[in-house]
Amino acid sequence: PMLYAGTTTIFFAITNAVKLIPYASLGQLSAQNLAVSAALIVPALLGVAAGLWIIKRLPATFFYKFITWALAVVSLKLVWDGLQ
Repeated sequence: PMLYAGTTTIFFAITNAVKLIPYASLGQLSAQNLAVSAALIVPALLGVAAGLWIIKRLPATFFYKFITWALAVVSLKLVWDGLQ
């Protein structure tokens, strides 16, 4: 679970860093937008701490079953939205 969570975190960090270039070129990095992002740093860090706490206490089999079902539900939702 720690390897999965770490890999996912690194992947999304790189993905979001790459998004900064088009956001900046579209003028979406305003002072107000950056202020909101700065305000959300504390809840984000609390979420990371809570996630680490949970991952360290969950059995690996339950973690992987939960992730598999969560991905299935999200996939079905995306397919449903695409069909509408």
